[in-house]
Amino acid sequence: MRLLKSLAVAATLVAVASPAYAHNHDALSSRFRLNNFDWGGSSAGDRFSWDLDARVGTAENRIFFRTEGEVIRGQTEDAEIQLFYNRPISEFWDFNVGWRRDFFPTNRNYAALGLSGIAPNFYEVEATAYMSEQGVAAGRLELSTDLLLAREVFGDSGPGMYLRPKLTTNVQSADDREQGTYAGFTDIRLSLQLRYEFTPRIAPYVEVGWGSLLGRTANEARHDGERTTNSYAVIGIRSLF
Repeated sequence: MRLLKSLAVAATLVAVASPAYAHNHDALSSRFRLNNFDWGGSSAGDRFSWDLDARVGTAENRIFFRTEGEVIRGQTEDAEIQLFYNRPISEFWDFNVGWRRDFFPTNRNYAALGLSGIAPNFYEVEATAYMSEQGVAAGRLELSTDLLLAREVFGDSGPGMYLRPKLTTNVQSADDREQGTYAGFTDIRLSLQLRYEFTPRIAPYVEVGWGSLLGRTANEARHDGERTTNSYAVIGIRSLF
């Protein structure tokens, strides 16, 4: 939990370091977004997870920080931070280059290069390629969208109720035995989040999800007597500052 506190403090400092002070193209601005912060149960036991990011910079040049992770039955299963230089390359797409650090199951550093933006039909896309310090190339694809279900459900003037499906999958070029992952697609995660935005800063949600190891990564885990799938149901909060 000390790791989680340190990461949260770092992200907050990045977000508040440079508030907007002008209205020209080179003005600095900042944003802090709590994508997921939830508690609940899973088929593997009690579950807690976080996903937050912060961005600071101008309209053309930005620094982007992100951290996410998962704790099952009091044990950290997954935790990482990412630090990117971010620059728009079109109206809907950004270029990202930077660094990723994994903390579990082992410490690992990666160089990162990718694209993020809005695809047709308002799908949010994050596609990132990585190269680890061991020389293993990897890739991650995240797809999500917000589907508006209703407005002013409780008679207020909030943005409304949304359903957010999300898919995340990872692939790598070679085996990384220390990480317990092997060449090919390593895992997939699917989730469905139902949230109500009283304001952008207050958006409670319920979420269900399912994840599975894939390919040889799943086969090796199964051989070692480990779980290869996990499902969960949680409640949490989403917020934007």
